Amino acid sequence: MALRTIHILPEQVASQIAAGEVVERPASAIKELVENSLDAGAHSIAVEIEQGGAALIVVADDGCGMSREDALLSLRRHATSKVREVADLTAIRTFGFRGEALASVASIAELRMQTRRPNDDCGIELLVSGGDVEQTRECPLAPGSRIEVRKLFFNTPARLKFMKTVPTEQAAAAEVLQRLALANRRVTFRFAADGRVIFELPRVASLLERMRHLYGAKLAERMLPFDHRSGSIEVHGLTSMSQESLAAPRLIFTYVNNRPVRDRMLMRAIARAYETLLPRGRHPAAALFVDLPPEEVDVNVHPMKTEVRFRRGGQIFELVYSVLRERLKDQTNAMPNALVRVSDPSPAEAPPPSSSSMSNNGGQDGIAPQPVSSSPLPSFGTGKGKGGSTASERPLRLITDATVTRAAQVPLGLGFARANDDSRDSNAASAGRPVPRYSSLRVVGQLFAGYIALEGDDGLILIDQHAAHERVTFERLRGELRAGGIRVQPMLAPVPFELNPGRAAQTMAALPELRAMGFEVEPFGAAALLLKGAPAVFAPCDSRRLLSDMLDSMGENGFRLQGEGAMEEWLKTLACHGSLRVGRVLDMREISSLLEQLDRTEFKTNCPHGRPVHVEFRRTQLERMFRR
Repeated sequence: MALRTIHILPEQVASQIAAGEVVERPASAIKELVENSLDAGAHSIAVEIEQGGAALIVVADDGCGMSREDALLSLRRHATSKVREVADLTAIRTFGFRGEALASVASIAELRMQTRRPNDDCGIELLVSGGDVEQTRECPLAPGSRIEVRKLFFNTPARLKFMKTVPTEQAAAAEVLQRLALANRRVTFRFAADGRVIFELPRVASLLERMRHLYGAKLAERMLPFDHRSGSIEVHGLTSMSQESLAAPRLIFTYVNNRPVRDRMLMRAIARAYETLLPRGRHPAAALFVDLPPEEVDVNVHPMKTEVRFRRGGQIFELVYSVLRERLKDQTNAMPNALVRVSDPSPAEAPPPSSSSMSNNGGQDGIAPQPVSSSPLPSFGTGKGKGGSTASERPLRLITDATVTRAAQVPLGLGFARANDDSRDSNAASAGRPVPRYSSLRVVGQLFAGYIALEGDDGLILIDQHAAHERVTFERLRGELRAGGIRVQPMLAPVPFELNPGRAAQTMAALPELRAMGFEVEPFGAAALLLKGAPAVFAPCDSRRLLSDMLDSMGENGFRLQGEGAMEEWLKTLACHGSLRVGRVLDMREISSLLEQLDRTEFKTNCPHGRPVHVEFRRTQLERMFRR
């Protein structure tokens, strides 16, 4: 093989190679051109494409425009008005700074540029093909710029082969514009494809309004605003309620100093904030903005400028996570407004009942307490209840408000210990916020030995008793773990526990995890354990069955979860195994206990695996079903 000599690439070849890094598809060209418009101070941007952008891309704006000299210079590589020396990169605030966008696009397409400054008498038009300027002339034009790109990749057929279908390329172009539009709410955007207007976005005052125009009122109504500053770093934006989720993270948008970026660390922080709130494989919608001094972030990482490096990445991660988690905590601790009964004032503030109030409600407030039956509530289903009797054999017993009040006074069931600290409730009350309570709603009954029906002011709530108890249990386990260790309930006498011989060695290796979860266990020979205690949160319970279920789950996962959050994953599984199951008929004391504990629990709207704890049926929905 003959030796090849080193030579300098021709300018056109070098530009085409650089274009391959900057312009991967039509959407990439649109991104570069629209960012130039934004840097030019445009208040209105219109984008039009044909055949997904392969045949035609037009970007028109009302920005500051360019002179003839600047227009010609803009087509040369590394020509820019935004950077003069290396130090400028540490203070860059504009989208562009490399001076490669127009040169890259012009080198792989036929380009027509029209531009005019506000004080010029007329505009200038440049015709470019494959990077060569073929014609320059004056043209009539309103102040601003208009870039027309035809036959993209006409001289790079290898890149053309990687083009997707027209609908796919059109969707990619729309996504690019949507990302930029979310961050630039005071700019009007218009996008048309093949002669059809896809969207028109007016100037708006808020991010929520822009979200509503882009993705509809239904999603916008389920978004939660957040805004927090820590020193020189500000985190703000919108994130979806925990009840909303998508199969893919397509509606998660992240920005650094208003620049759209795709940063794994920020995505991890968002995902972690929703841990235990969304089912596995589901994702929230979010528009996250991180604003910080330019010297704290390096945007000169990738030619497409969609990747960044943070100087203090760990601090940014924790800040984003904590801000989102606190916002979600506020949301999940609130009940649906239409279903909440207004909480009674505290005993110290409650006025004495008047005779008029008692007469107005039929005297219910004055009924003397009666002994509360501990018999199970009748089920609305046909499954077996306690004692083998079927639910259909028992009459339906509706529970009155007075009964609920009295039931709350009996000892708590389900092995729950009453929380001694009501600080969350008192803090909310002192802040002037109503304290939302499931226990303030009227218990109607239990359905299919698995769901608790509650009546609110304007609808019905169904609570999944397993999901509710699982969340309560998980939060208690996690709280104890963070406070120093999960409390252990010693057994009266140690119980031998035989192991699966095939998994005995793995089980022995997992003893530290078992002990951390509250199981007091010791080796008892080569293939057995001595069970001396179990997590106190489940007492009284079948400790052997609980340990057996946990070992089965750990075995299915290779006995050891690795990485961040591994112990919390085990606690989710433990809470699931130890919680109420569907099929357990509950009496009034147990229902009241569960509702009270749920009221004191954070993130109460979802189980730790992300399933909903409750679903709502508004009165208007029921009326429509009955055609009222």
